[in-house]
Amino acid sequence: MRITGLSLGILLLFSAAGVPAAEQTPFSTLSSLATYFSENDPAGIIALFDSSMTGYGEIVQNVDAITAQTDPSVALDILDDAEVNGVHKLDVDFLVQLKSKADPARVERRRERVQLEMRQIKGKWKITAFSPLSILYPIHIR
Repeated sequence: MRITGLSLGILLLFSAAGVPAAEQTPFSTLSSLATYFSENDPAGIIALFDSSMTGYGEIVQNVDAITAQTDPSVALDILDDAEVNGVHKLDVDFLVQLKSKADPARVERRRERVQLEMRQIKGKWKITAFSPLSILYPIHIR
């Protein structure tokens, strides 16, 4: 299942047309993640992660740097989803494009398979594990 920043817009369009919004799922949460990157919304991105997860502080720093330095876009392709006892373990093909704000001709593309875990916390799906964190490193200045 391919997810881009446009996926959430399609869901919201149907909701605005009077059709009830779909219940939040791990897939809709990942769609929101791609959308928040496209909208350069660090608060929206960070809100999808569990603040008690390993690496949370590094994720916050990296997302803040990415959104300050670049106009990011993200496309996600879910390769596998295994659910056990309410925990989803996802294998995701994660494609990131970082377009430098300082030099718009400079674009850095990254593609990695990322392993995620997601679970509901207080009724909302949160990312509780994310590896490797390197896909979210700030743009490399050369």
